[in-house]
Amino acid sequence: MIPTIDTSFEAIAQGSLFLILTVLGLAIVIVAFQGYRRNQSRPMLFLAVGFAAIIVPEITMTVVTRVAEVSEFETITVYQVTNVFAFLCILRAITMDPGRSRAGDSQGGLDE
Repeated sequence: MIPTIDTSFEAIAQGSLFLILTVLGLAIVIVAFQGYRRNQSRPMLFLAVGFAAIIVPEITMTVVTRVAEVSEFETITVYQVTNVFAFLCILRAITMDPGRSRAGDSQGGLDE
């Protein structure tokens, strides 16, 4: 006989994981934004925006799908579009020219 998982256990496990992912995602966004403000680092800004574009729609769609009827197509499309934007921001953050990575420094280079 295959053991079945209690529905309440599934709800608790999924809710706990969602809460952990939300807290970790928001912590990454906050730390990256603080890094941007402290060092005026554009890569940190793009990193913060990228992670925010992953975690904020996740939270929003979780709440919206519980209170309103949203089709599966719309939900998946929102996730995919925001994930594309997020990955482009993260890719930009890690490939940015170090010489032009300071906000407000249009000529590039570091203060000498």
